[in-house]
Amino acid sequence: MEWTYIQQAIPQFVDAFLMTLRLSLFGIIGAIVVGLIVTMVDYFKLPGRHFANGYRSIALNTPLLIQLFFIYYGLPPLGLKVPAELTAIIGLTFLGGAYMAKVFTGGILAIDKIQIESGQAIGLSKFQLAKYVLIPQGLLFSLPGVAANIIFLIKETSIFTVIAIPEITNTT
Repeated sequence: MEWTYIQQAIPQFVDAFLMTLRLSLFGIIGAIVVGLIVTMVDYFKLPGRHFANGYRSIALNTPLLIQLFFIYYGLPPLGLKVPAELTAIIGLTFLGGAYMAKVFTGGILAIDKIQIESGQAIGLSKFQLAKYVLIPQGLLFSLPGVAANIIFLIKETSIFTVIAIPEITNTT
C-alpha cells in the first residue's frame, strides 16, 4: 500500500467530506421546513392543498437524478442558470421535503384525537394548535422516520457527481 499517496489525498478527502456535509445540512434543513409546510397545508386543508399534493406526487415519483438534470441542464435554455451547489441543495430539498411531509403526516396521525380535540375545545387557533399540539407531539412520533430520511438524503449526495460536484463518493 502506498501511504504517501493516501497522505497526499487527505486534504481532498477533507474538502469533499465538508462539501458533502454542507450540502446535506442545507438540503436536510430545507426538506424539514418544506415537509412541515406541506403537512400543515394538507392537514388543515388550506388553499394550495392541491398544489402540495401535486408537488408530493412529482417529487416522490421522479428520481433525484432526473430532478438534478432538469434543474442543472434543463433550465439554462430557459434563461435560468443555477449553480451546481444550489442545484444540489434545491434537489435535496425538493425530494426530501416530500418524504419528510409523509413522515410528519404519519406523526400527526399518531397523535391521540383527544389531544387535538382538547386544543380545539380551549379555543386554540389553527396556528396555535399546530404550534403547541401538532408539531411538538407529531415530531416526537416522526423521529425514527426523520432519522431514516436524513440518512437517505446524505446517501443521495453521491448523485451530485453528475453535476460536477466533488463530494466524498466522487473524490474517493
